[in-house]
Amino acid sequence: MGLYGTAEQTIEALPARARLSGRPAPAIPSTTRIEDEIVWLEKRGACHLLRSDAAYPHLLTTLPNAPVLLFAQGSTDLLSAPSLAIVGARKASSPALNLTERFAAGLAEAGLTIISGLARGIDGAAHRGALPFGRTIAALPGGLDITYPPEHADLQAAIAREGCLITEYPPGMPANARHFPRRNHLIAGLSRGCLLVEAARRSGTLITAQLAATFQRLLFAVPGFPEDPRSSGGNDLLKQNRAILVERFQDILTALDDAPSPDRALAPWGRPPPLQPFLFTSMMPTASVPKPEKASIASAQVNVQPPPAPVLNGQSPDEKNILSLLAHTPSTVDEIASRCQLSISAVAAILIELEINGAVQRHEDGQITLPS
Repeated sequence: MGLYGTAEQTIEALPARARLSGRPAPAIPSTTRIEDEIVWLEKRGACHLLRSDAAYPHLLTTLPNAPVLLFAQGSTDLLSAPSLAIVGARKASSPALNLTERFAAGLAEAGLTIISGLARGIDGAAHRGALPFGRTIAALPGGLDITYPPEHADLQAAIAREGCLITEYPPGMPANARHFPRRNHLIAGLSRGCLLVEAARRSGTLITAQLAATFQRLLFAVPGFPEDPRSSGGNDLLKQNRAILVERFQDILTALDDAPSPDRALAPWGRPPPLQPFLFTSMMPTASVPKPEKASIASAQVNVQPPPAPVLNGQSPDEKNILSLLAHTPSTVDEIASRCQLSISAVAAILIELEINGAVQRHEDGQITLPS
C-alpha cells in the first residue's frame, strides 16, 4: 500500500505488475469470497494480521522477507512475547520426548512462549509441555482449519484455545510439502532462540536451525549419543561452536537474558501511517473479535525514506543502481543498502518491485541474487 495508496488500488495494479514480469495474472478473489473469509475467521476467534498491524509479530518485522499477511487464531499477544523455538526429530526417542516436554514446561512456567511446528515427535512434545501454561504457538503448513498430522487434531484445537496458531496460508489450504520451508521460516523468525533435540544431519530440523542462525537467533542443542544418527546434526553444531550446549532448561534462560534483542533500527520494513483505516473491514460486531494487547513500537526510531514511485516503462535510476550491485552470489538487504545511498527500507521496497518484475530472485533465507 505504500506504493499504490490503498488496498483496492494495490489489487487493481496486480495484473499490470504480473504482465511486466511475464507471469500469469494472479487469481484475485471476489469481494464476496473475501467477506466470507473474514466472517469465517471472526467466528472462530481468528484474524488476518498485516505487517503494518500493531499485533503483527515484532521479531518478524526485522526480517527482509517478512510475510505481508498472516492468519492467526488464539492469543495473538503471544506472537510478540519472549519466545523460544523447539524443534527436532519426528521419530524421536522416548528420553528425548520426555526431556522436551519437561524443558518446555519449565521454560513456559518461567515466562517463555514455546514455538514449534505441530509435527510428530519433538514438536508435539514441546507443545504439550507448554500448553498448561498457555504459552505455546504452533506454526502450520496449511490453513487454520487443516490438521496435519491428523492425530494432532485435539492438540491443535487446544492450542487454538489456550495458545496461538499461525500460518501464511488461507483457510482451506491443505498442508503441502512445498509449504514446510515457509512454516520453518515462521518458527525461526518468531523466536529469540532455537533449541534442537535429536536432529539428523539432513533434516528439516537443521533447515530451521540454519534459518534461525541466518536471522541471528541463538542456537541451542541437547547433546546426544554419538552413534545415534538422530543426534548427528545437533552434535555437529556443538562441535563447530555454532550452538550452545544445553543440559538444563535454565541454561537457555541464562543465555537469552544475556543476549541483546534484535536491533529494530535495522528492520527493513518501515511502518508508514496507513492510508486507509483497515484493509479488512469487520463483517461482524467487534465484540466477537478478540482484541490483542497492543504493543508499543514508538521506541523504534527508524530512518525511513519514502519508497520511490513505481516505474512502469523501464527501470528507475535507483533500480538500475541496485541491480548493478547484485550478482549470482547472494547479498543481504543490509549489504545492498550499505553500498548505495538509500535507507534499508527504501532498498527493501525497490527489491519488492524488482522481484515482482522477475529482475531479482529472493531466497528462503532472505538473501537476494540475480535470477539463475
